[in-house]
Amino acid sequence: MKLYISRFIDKGILLLMLFIPGLVFSQYGTGKVFSSETNEGIGFVNIGIIGKDVGTVSDEHGNYKISLDNIEVNDTLRFSMIGYKSKTFAAGYFIEDSVRNVFLEPLIYNLQEVEVLYHKPFEIRIGTSVTTDVLRSGFASNDLGSELGIKVNVRRRMKLKDLHLNVAVCTVDSVTYRLNIYQSENGTDYKNILTKPIYISFTKDEIKNLLTFDLREYSIIIEGNVIIALELYKDLGEDRLLFRTEFFTGYTWHRKSSEDKWAESAGVIGLYLHGQTLKY
Repeated sequence: MKLYISRFIDKGILLLMLFIPGLVFSQYGTGKVFSSETNEGIGFVNIGIIGKDVGTVSDEHGNYKISLDNIEVNDTLRFSMIGYKSKTFAAGYFIEDSVRNVFLEPLIYNLQEVEVLYHKPFEIRIGTSVTTDVLRSGFASNDLGSELGIKVNVRRRMKLKDLHLNVAVCTVDSVTYRLNIYQSENGTDYKNILTKPIYISFTKDEIKNLLTFDLREYSIIIEGNVIIALELYKDLGEDRLLFRTEFFTGYTWHRKSSEDKWAESAGVIGLYLHGQTLKY
């Protein structure tokens, strides 16, 4: 390739430049994510290229390693974590020095007051309970940051009470997911509304029964278009986890990284929640 370019450099350089939209490089970005307030490492931070399926999650100490193969210098790399302000960088920033420590600033939330509409709470269920093992589905890969969940339209403002999972197969002794809840005002741009991370864990012996997780302590209020998703933030290795699935009743939503676009697949996994209606 070098000989070809040197021989035809006078006639071919313009042609080469026209067909290469941006400089592409091959390397890794590594470093550690810290809190700017405490200077301590922040575990399980989402790191991804905006608009692309490239991403990862920092380890429990804040260390990260993300592949930047086939990424253009003008792509944007975002570091995001519930409870902290997101931070973005041009991918080219990692060309100068592939080892970069990142400091995130803690975020202060203004919590809204809510009032229950009924003296005896009116309970609503969203999502689908799947009781059959005929169909099973799960994450397409074990890439850190991958998400899988359901999309619902919540017509009445509600406070979430609990989360339920119908799991068919689990080959790992213990599993932990991060729960993410995204809400959209325009139907396209979804923002995580949680004010603190929620981790749910269970063992393979527990999947014989319906898995239930209490959400009341988090005071989660949703309305409108919402995506409820489980995120792989720890490597499961070669082990598998499959959810009970119904094919004709809806869709499962998924993406490969925190900055990737959401996509739908036919068939809905057994994931549903209960909540109670609130007064405006």
